[in-house]
Amino acid sequence: MAVENAISSWGPTAAPLVRRRVRVALAATLAMVTATAGAVSAAQPSIGALNLAIAAQSTAQVVPLDQFPVQGLCGFVNSYGAPRSNGRTHEGVDIIAKVGKFVYAVRDGVLTKQYIDKPGSLSGNGWRLTAADGTYFFYAHLSAFGDGLSLGSRVVAGQIIGLVGKTGNAGTPHLHFEVHPGGGPAVDPTPSVKAVDGCKVTDPPPGAVVPVPPSGGTSPSTTSPTTTSPTTTSPATTPPTTTPPTTTPPTTTPPTTTPVAAPVTNIGTSRWQFIDPVVVLAAVPASVVRPEVTKTVKVAGLYGISTTTKAVMVRVSATAGQSANVLVHPCGGTTSYATTLAVEPGAMAIGTAPVTLSNGQLCVTSSATASVRVTVVAKLAASGVGGSPVTARRVLDTRTATKLAANQLITIPPASLGAASGLKAITATFTILNPSSGGTLTITPCGSTEMKAPFSATAVTSFSTLIRVSAAGLCVKSTVATDLLIDVDGVWSADGPSLSPLAPVRVFDSRGIRTTVGSSPITIPISSAAIGAQTAVGVVQANLTLISGSGPASVFIWPCSQPQPAASVAVVGAGKTAAFSVLVAVSTGAMCAASNAPVDLVVDVVGAG
Repeated sequence: MAVENAISSWGPTAAPLVRRRVRVALAATLAMVTATAGAVSAAQPSIGALNLAIAAQSTAQVVPLDQFPVQGLCGFVNSYGAPRSNGRTHEGVDIIAKVGKFVYAVRDGVLTKQYIDKPGSLSGNGWRLTAADGTYFFYAHLSAFGDGLSLGSRVVAGQIIGLVGKTGNAGTPHLHFEVHPGGGPAVDPTPSVKAVDGCKVTDPPPGAVVPVPPSGGTSPSTTSPTTTSPTTTSPATTPPTTTPPTTTPPTTTPPTTTPVAAPVTNIGTSRWQFIDPVVVLAAVPASVVRPEVTKTVKVAGLYGISTTTKAVMVRVSATAGQSANVLVHPCGGTTSYATTLAVEPGAMAIGTAPVTLSNGQLCVTSSATASVRVTVVAKLAASGVGGSPVTARRVLDTRTATKLAANQLITIPPASLGAASGLKAITATFTILNPSSGGTLTITPCGSTEMKAPFSATAVTSFSTLIRVSAAGLCVKSTVATDLLIDVDGVWSADGPSLSPLAPVRVFDSRGIRTTVGSSPITIPISSAAIGAQTAVGVVQANLTLISGSGPASVFIWPCSQPQPAASVAVVGAGKTAAFSVLVAVSTGAMCAASNAPVDLVVDVVGAG
């Protein structure tokens, strides 16, 4: 009672938090005293021995935590004191969780030491978080650090400070977590962690949430999708239903462009190895990209990405309160202008680009404030796969059969995706038509977890991405009933041509010639000199920005030496802007484009081979 009275005298703001910490510490201490008393009684020791044992336990420090350190689902057992190599003992608790789960600050404090993974490192990537009372908490084996954080950063309880990984001396993805009261030796952290056990809590705490999805949608989640028995659906190849062209060209304002670095990678020697996706820039409030303020993002040395990696393939997603043009690019160098991802207010935009690293880092710039998530899906390597453009083909059109039901899983086998043996990934466009409400589309290599794309209740939502494919194929499902189209324009396999990253360069903008792309094909020249390539170019990876007029539009891209394909590579709703990434053959020095309705088209080349 005296303790309660003292706490209350500290004021209404401090009292609840202090009261909770004291209660947690008292409860844990009482439990240890009780356990000690029972054990001593069973052995029938002297009264003096019993008193000494109780005194020793009652002085043990159980440090209260304001936040569980790991996002669920997870698990832990008490391994404190367990033997380790070279005569060491375990000084922490191992919280087992999947790679990429959020790691949280357990108390308010300052990041007083940063550990960087390197050969021979035990901890791998890690932090030391020091609270105001001198107590520090040690985090180890992270796959990535929280964006915007560095040595000396001040953080609050619940803030994301990293992602679970297995860097350093770790065979299984987990967080190694230690508690050092007053800055002294480590104590058993298990009672502290158990008192705030959050292993079943998958939602981030307030202040650490992911970006708000489009109106009517659902938040992206880092948890694994619910597994169901796959329902195999025969992919349809019926051409899209087109809308008659309108005669009024759209009125649009050219987007702001952003400076980027000059190309630095040779063409013809680059192969790609796909890895478990690694988030290197988390879309959280603390890491918002401000207008024209370049954000530097560490990549090399994180989980699955060696310190010698020269370039990576990234998936970029972003939301913004106003129109924004996001650019992921090499850091430093001379300037040109291009866009990786055009973002409309509210809606989430998704794209893909290869990026050359500078000192193990890449940079992100935006024309307006945007919440940006960057995920590495592949790394440049001496051996691996290449990207082959294919004539755009429709592998799924639910309008020809039955509308996709809520949570219905559809499996598309590798053979239907248009590739020979050894298929590792595809570049494809996903178009959601007339959903029953806002929802989330899950796209995975069957049997694994890859990405979730939230969408609103609008008539048309379309995006493209590079997605891995398993031996079982590609699996998709939606949380709400909808029609779904999938169009493939590129396959990644061992016999595909090499493709190297280039600093983004703009090669075409229909607004500059004061005309729109329509049903009559146009030719877009793409020469080696124009894109800064050092050898002849046969394939390019291009980012497309579509700006529609009064009606929706389907855009077709193909090698000029071939007939126009029946399947489009990009779809944009009426009065909307959308971004897409495509692979296209340009051995003739050009590619061709057309649209079933007037649309402005911007083409930025980001890779070539």
